[in-house]
Amino acid sequence: MDFQSPLYKAFLIKRYSKVLADVHLESGEAATVFCSNTTRMLSLSEPKTEIYLSYRNKDFRRLQFIWETAVVNGSMVGVNMNRQKDLIIEAVMNGTIYELGGYAKIEKAETSSYLDIILTPQENSGYPVCKVAIAPVYQKDGAELLYPDGIEVANHHTLKHLAAALQAGERAVLVLLAQRIDCIGVRAQWTADASYMVDLKDLYDKGLEIICCGCSVSLQGIWVTARLPFMF
Repeated sequence: MDFQSPLYKAFLIKRYSKVLADVHLESGEAATVFCSNTTRMLSLSEPKTEIYLSYRNKDFRRLQFIWETAVVNGSMVGVNMNRQKDLIIEAVMNGTIYELGGYAKIEKAETSSYLDIILTPQENSGYPVCKVAIAPVYQKDGAELLYPDGIEVANHHTLKHLAAALQAGERAVLVLLAQRIDCIGVRAQWTADASYMVDLKDLYDKGLEIICCGCSVSLQGIWVTARLPFMF
């Protein structure tokens, strides 16, 4: 996924209310920017972190700058969760996520849904509909990423929808998406939300598919390029 326009360099002052951050632009001007990320962003939101912003000059937007990436230990990490669905759809279309290929139609789920993507097979093919949920993975421990990073009510609701898909005879897939490439795999962090992990493992044993992806991130764009192992 290419960025549609050049990114603006800035330095983080602080992140607050999850969706807002104060920054110093490279010009020295202070600005408040939109942060589309519901994770705790551990290690990604320290004061003075070098970050990059996109700019959208639209009348209906109160905040024109959007936080896109952060530079951590020399590596660029994508933080804009609004790009997740498009990244995964692109990866399915180009064959990077080959497990989700071969469907007649791929579309985004309704905004109000806890699911993200629905894949529909050719009519009368005998193949099941596939329901996909996407979860961000950011927290790093050594060379591995940890999932989840804490208790999120939305994670539990998502599992219920994936379980309903399995019960209806459909495929249910959880995609763990890391918008970073500086890792070798994703490991379950049982201490972050033990009850969620118990339910996740139980659903996995019943047929839930888990796919982990890493991304190459640069000032030009973000692309799903790596497949990562997931370890319970």
